[in-house]
Amino acid sequence: MLPQSADRGATESLCLHGLPSQGERTMAAAQSPGRGLRRFDEHAAKATKLVDQFCGLDTGMAPSNALAALKRAAPYMGVPLRVVSVIDLLFAWTKPQDWQGGQIPVVWPSNDLLAQKLGVTVRQVQKLLNQAQAFGLISFRDSPNGHRGGRRGADGFITWGYGIVLAPIGTRLQEFAARAAKGAAEDAALTVLRKRLAAARRNIRALAQTAFDADLHDLKAGDDLALALMATDQMRCVRDAGLLTACVEQIEERARRLAGAVSAKIVVQITGRDQDHSSCWDGPDDIHSTTTNQLQSAKADTRRSLAQESSGNGDALPSQPQTAVDDDLEKHGVDPEFMMTIAPELCSGLLYRNGSWGEVVATAERLAGQSGISNHAFKEACRIMGQRGAAASVIATIQKYRRGEVQRPGAYLRGMSSKADKGELNLGRTLHGLKDLSRAVAMRGMSDGTDATPIGSLMSRLVSQGAGLR
Repeated sequence: MLPQSADRGATESLCLHGLPSQGERTMAAAQSPGRGLRRFDEHAAKATKLVDQFCGLDTGMAPSNALAALKRAAPYMGVPLRVVSVIDLLFAWTKPQDWQGGQIPVVWPSNDLLAQKLGVTVRQVQKLLNQAQAFGLISFRDSPNGHRGGRRGADGFITWGYGIVLAPIGTRLQEFAARAAKGAAEDAALTVLRKRLAAARRNIRALAQTAFDADLHDLKAGDDLALALMATDQMRCVRDAGLLTACVEQIEERARRLAGAVSAKIVVQITGRDQDHSSCWDGPDDIHSTTTNQLQSAKADTRRSLAQESSGNGDALPSQPQTAVDDDLEKHGVDPEFMMTIAPELCSGLLYRNGSWGEVVATAERLAGQSGISNHAFKEACRIMGQRGAAASVIATIQKYRRGEVQRPGAYLRGMSSKADKGELNLGRTLHGLKDLSRAVAMRGMSDGTDATPIGSLMSRLVSQGAGLR
């Protein structure tokens, strides 16, 4: 034993070299007694209790069944997927006999091995294991020296083992099954609500388009559509059935009110047009007066309010005053044959008929219905531009729509009608531009060796050659 003076000198020497003295080390140990060891908190206590309650799996149930039950319940319990991945990996080291009554399923892979197989760092493995314990999925059994390890006997049973205990999963099997069933029922109910919301949104979109085409701006259908789109986006990940139900009922109510308002407005507009005879079509009982200079009216069949020529005059159209658009078409030499050169695919049916303006108008109305152009928009175009101008405008609009130059054919046709009403529409130049573009596409196809000639153009040539041979 050193003298007191020597002991004091040694302590002073340690302090001078920056090393903690014995008293400082004792004080640090007293302030942090568990430093470097696993912390025992409420999560650890809960997991330990679950291990004590484990009595083995039911007869005929394998560890894979317990893992599957956890995977089904995990999304509804808030367990992250990365934690489920760690548990899935730990089950690779367990065996069926570990889950029998009187046994405790323990695995002892090192954190380095887990990190290698998961593709993460050791520190991330430690955090994931702590999260798994916090969710009550695993517990820890530490050896006296803090290392993991174990041994199995010749029969495959664990004789001793220290490491990660999976028993809490077996203890909570019934809880996992109940939570998965409840979550599946919630999913089914939420799916029905989201389908109702999507149906109401589509209904509002269709009504808004109708209101836009009919110029019903006073209904403010755009506000209803914006609200429906926002509600669909906000409710996409919501799992609160009450909140989602309230949202769906509100959007459905707006759809019903908008449908009633649009229907009432359209009925009023149709009634007004029937009373003042502002439509471009005449009623079936109307008789047109003729003069001595007029040719005999052709007998015609009607189909969807269109006069379809059956004999006589090739331009069997209901009588209507000459419009500025009609004058513009005559000025630029636009006739039915010209229209077939612009859009041969659209007007291919005219090749087997006499190619009159009556057939062009009937074809245009049919194409308008197929392309989403409302009947109201087409009749307004007829009233403003005349039947020939409306037919030519529809064919030009659909041709541009097929080339991707027009997004909404109905709105585009209404814009043309508005320009024509103001005297600003130059339809003849537009049609000549389409003809030049069609010709340029064909020439470009010939130059690069590709067959860019539309099938309608080929059919037109064949019909013309057949007529010449006759």
